[in-house]
Amino acid sequence: MMIGVQENLSFKNSTRGYVKVSDGSLIFLRVAIINAIPLQSSFGVEFNVNFIVGISSHPSESALNEVKDKPILEPGKQINEGWTSLEIVEKSSSYEEAVYKDGKIGEYLIRAEVEPLMISKNIQFKTPQGPLYAVRWVPKISWSKMGEKLDT
Repeated sequence: MMIGVQENLSFKNSTRGYVKVSDGSLIFLRVAIINAIPLQSSFGVEFNVNFIVGISSHPSESALNEVKDKPILEPGKQINEGWTSLEIVEKSSSYEEAVYKDGKIGEYLIRAEVEPLMISKNIQFKTPQGPLYAVRWVPKISWSKMGEKLDT
């Protein structure tokens, strides 16, 4: 493992996002920056930002009842049928900020944000916790030299 690479990135702020959907359920999402690699371009320093997103659902009582008699989805099984779109009632984006420090290029504040756009629920299968949800989100990656304003 390259120790010097790990020392370039320190984590500053992080917040979970959420989505309240029309079936009464609440879905949390979180983005985490894994790595940032500086690149030179005609715009100056740019970053290739690697990140992951995770979700956790908290189904409503009615959503649990809707799938109570459905089979549990087998691990690794892909399903294409039984999906229904849900309306987003309220939402908040998730973001994480990190500081990238390098002796040659300086310090940059990097922000990875994911905004939830669409939610689907499967009504043919369930997970051990209840309904199976899928979230479509859009990433917004930005960075700025420390001391400059970061666009959000």
